[in-house]
Amino acid sequence: MLKNFFKSEENTIKNISWKRIWIVVIVFVTIVSIFLVGTLVYAQNYKDSVLPGVYLGGVHIGGMDKVALSGYLQDMNNKLLDSGIHFKFTLDGEVHEFVVSPMVIKEDGVQDLIRFDIEKETESILNFRKNNNIFADAVSSILVRIAKPDINLQRVSINKDVIFEQVKNNLKDYVSEPQDASVKIISVDPLEYDITSSTAGFAFDYEQIAGHIVKDWSVLKSPELVINSSSREAEISEDDVATIVDRLTVVLEVGPLDVSFTDPYNKRNYSWTITDKDIRSWINVQKTKNGKLFFGLDSSSTLAFLDDEIKSTVNVDAEDAKFSVGANGKVTEFKGSRPGVTLDEEVTYSDIQDAFMARTFNDEGLVKNVSVTSKQLEPKVKTGEVNDLGISEVLGVGHSKFSGSPSNRIKNIRHAAVDKLHGLLIKPGENFSLIGALEPFTIEAGYLPELVIKGDEIKPEIAGGLCQVGTTMFRAAMNSGLKITERQNHSLVVSYYNDLSNGNPGTDATIYDPHPDFRFLNDTGNYILITTEMDSQTSDLYFYFWGTNDGREASYTPPVVSRWIPAGPTKIVETTKLAPGKQECQLQHNGAEASFTYTRIFADGKKEDVVFTSYYRALPKICLVGVDPTPEVPVDGVPIEGDMTSSPVSGDTVETGNNTSSTGNSANFN
Repeated sequence: MLKNFFKSEENTIKNISWKRIWIVVIVFVTIVSIFLVGTLVYAQNYKDSVLPGVYLGGVHIGGMDKVALSGYLQDMNNKLLDSGIHFKFTLDGEVHEFVVSPMVIKEDGVQDLIRFDIEKETESILNFRKNNNIFADAVSSILVRIAKPDINLQRVSINKDVIFEQVKNNLKDYVSEPQDASVKIISVDPLEYDITSSTAGFAFDYEQIAGHIVKDWSVLKSPELVINSSSREAEISEDDVATIVDRLTVVLEVGPLDVSFTDPYNKRNYSWTITDKDIRSWINVQKTKNGKLFFGLDSSSTLAFLDDEIKSTVNVDAEDAKFSVGANGKVTEFKGSRPGVTLDEEVTYSDIQDAFMARTFNDEGLVKNVSVTSKQLEPKVKTGEVNDLGISEVLGVGHSKFSGSPSNRIKNIRHAAVDKLHGLLIKPGENFSLIGALEPFTIEAGYLPELVIKGDEIKPEIAGGLCQVGTTMFRAAMNSGLKITERQNHSLVVSYYNDLSNGNPGTDATIYDPHPDFRFLNDTGNYILITTEMDSQTSDLYFYFWGTNDGREASYTPPVVSRWIPAGPTKIVETTKLAPGKQECQLQHNGAEASFTYTRIFADGKKEDVVFTSYYRALPKICLVGVDPTPEVPVDGVPIEGDMTSSPVSGDTVETGNNTSSTGNSANFN
């Protein structure tokens, strides 16, 4: 009986348990289904809008659709742009504020200095925590609602340079650079100076503001930034200057510092000078990298000197070559290639500073000339590529000045240099004759007359001024390393032909038909092309010799005058060629003995020195005075030079009253 009872109870429990379980299961499934369906529906409602619970810069943007979100971002961006970037800084206990506009207004519109891509940011926010999976997105919508994330914009960009420039401009009146102690030169002889005091500077650190601006803008917050300020102590004190001030005398006594440059294209030499006055004005005290004190030149003044005085001469664009030969054998079109050249200011400044710095540390071996450093850009077409004559580079340049020349003299020089010599080709092995290249010396051939004194009269002769050509060509031939086969100096010291390096006579060459001639041998193994450049504004005459350098080097020393010869008293020459009482005079010429050395070093190392010695006779002031003709008394005509009655071709320039004329052993080539 008991057994039946337990069995009955067991059946009852089983029946009751399964019924309840099924009820619970059904209820649970129903609840879960309702939850899932509700969640899916809930998530589906935010398919095209921001998930609920999402914040941007502390502002709830959940539920915004694309249009609403895009409009909100645009409105906030406009407000931020209108509000600007606010800055604060403290100076001497006082708080200062200023606002920088994040917009630049131009003629063609407005440029935003801080910006973000509204379209891309809108898409990014709308897709925040969405995976394009209905179930995953349903879960995300619940989690985001609970977590309430505060997000940032991801694509904020900033024009750092322009904003920094505005900040710098607002702070410039408060910024001061520390001033090192230095010296101020009052006088040199005797040396007087003051040691100037050092002063502290004041600066601002705003290098980090760009990151803070982006951070605030990315949460749509108007940036309000504090700029830190700091005091900057000078590096060199008055006591520091006192330790080297005893070197100041040596530094100043060394004198000016020359800066030189040789044009790689035409070999023309240029020179500039940092004068004693410049040095006194620019000198200051500086430190080397290892802390040694020295007297240097102010960087801003030195760089301004390089920029204002030197850069325009050094800097040129690269030029391609052109070359063509006419039927007459002369080059009718020629343009030598030349490299583009740019002044390397940084290196040149450093070299100048090093040369001047050495004066503080050394007494001997001090550099007084610094070469300009330049950068080169090769042309696309080089000279050697447009001809097969071996003409590829400038071998040497001759230079002279014809300042003060009268009109006809200048025209004769131009006719000879430009019409006769420019484009002339000299064959390998040719013993070039200048007279042969310039003749005939007639009016029909293009030459003009110049007045010369001959005996007791002044008369026009043809082709005055051509010794300017001879002198210039002599210098070009030597700078090109060519063998000089014939050269004679002028009989008088004439200013036109004084050497440009030191103003002394000695490097001139006169010509006279048929002799003396100026000749040189083309021993380069290739053709030589002559090109000329004449500037009437600056009175400069240049001859360029083009060819192929076989490795030789050439130079000549500045001429040295070993003896000056006084001109002596004035001589009066009576003449019936002038009206009675009328007087015309030529200037006196002191005589001189001068010499220089011409050096050639060949590719095999062989060295050849040739000493050119020149004697210039003294010539007193000679005046022609008109007298009444008296047949009974012959006129005592005293010739100025023994060979003045020779056929006219060239001569030494003299001055006759208001006329500039020519005279000498070569009556009118000068």
